[in-house]
Amino acid sequence: MARVLPFTALLASLDRSLEPGDSPSRGNAAPWPAHLRPLLEAANPSAELRRMRDAGTLLKDTRPSLYVVELYGAAGKFSGPPLRYLLCALTPDAVAPLEHDPYRPRAWEVEPAVTLVADDHGALRALLAEAAERGISVWKGEYDGAPVSLLRIEPSPVSKRLQAVLDEAPMRPLAALSEQRQTLAAVVPLSEPGLELCPIHRALKGVTTFQEETFLTLVAAYARVTDVDAPLTTSQGMAAARERLATLVPGQHAVLLVLPGGRGKILRFRQGLDLAHLKGAPRSPTLRSLDLALLNTLVLRTVLGIQDPEAPGHSQVYPVHGLESLVQGVESGMFQAGFALNPPPVWEVRAVMEAQATLPPRTLRVEPRVPAGLLFLDPEA
Repeated sequence: MARVLPFTALLASLDRSLEPGDSPSRGNAAPWPAHLRPLLEAANPSAELRRMRDAGTLLKDTRPSLYVVELYGAAGKFSGPPLRYLLCALTPDAVAPLEHDPYRPRAWEVEPAVTLVADDHGALRALLAEAAERGISVWKGEYDGAPVSLLRIEPSPVSKRLQAVLDEAPMRPLAALSEQRQTLAAVVPLSEPGLELCPIHRALKGVTTFQEETFLTLVAAYARVTDVDAPLTTSQGMAAARERLATLVPGQHAVLLVLPGGRGKILRFRQGLDLAHLKGAPRSPTLRSLDLALLNTLVLRTVLGIQDPEAPGHSQVYPVHGLESLVQGVESGMFQAGFALNPPPVWEVRAVMEAQATLPPRTLRVEPRVPAGLLFLDPEA
């Protein structure tokens, strides 16, 4: 099991408003505010962090502590309760990441590794709220127009209860952890209502076997094909496609085929399909029921004959963040076609964690994410 520990933090002097300095296309990596780019673009970010500490540009916290970050939506406190992350140190013997080929941070002391925790009864969520009420305010400001608060949780009965709960709860990081030292982690319970699990879609490029008419004929053996009435290049078409995907009968699975000209088709997979005998199908029944597994096994491998479509850096299959980006990529001719997926339901992610299974690469990302640079883990602690 992962071991959550207090840590000695290095604090920077932050402006009231942090300017976004990084695109949102880095999977589950923490966003880089503009002030952090010189540090993370250094040849050795860990050495640069030590230099900054020794030069006195970073303030060293008095003693090891835990921290809570409160994030609000773009509408601020009017958008509902905040989403809370626990900033802590994870020991090197922590469990394997939830995804194959996870994001590898430039510096484990700087970029917090998002770590999901099963919290079926809301105990961790309630403890984080209690800790935030008693926490000491370290910084309040905005990132990308949304309010952010950083609170210190000093050694106390509450911090001990947090550690005791996390010692027993199943948890899985969404980024690679350091094997030699502690990793700065941002732990969030799956029970948080403000946590959004976002799908990572797939786009095709240079696939000679993809001929639209032939493809639709062959895929009909595995899925029922229906048209999205409005063009995906319009807000009405985008909303209709999302609604069609999101309102499936429980137990059914579907993907959205994105074609040039703003055309969209729903591929609803037939029920009772046996994937176990197909080449490349996951051995775990839990993984075989994922939308992405059905897409990889039935559509990309079997119908289109693409080898290892889930392999990192594939030359024909590209991960795309956001349905709008997928549609724009197909419209511009960057991609031949695309496949948009539903967000993975929380219960499905929970089942994968319970089974100690590992998701295909680039399955999901979480929003909102804690921006890097609110504090750092002292590399010498």
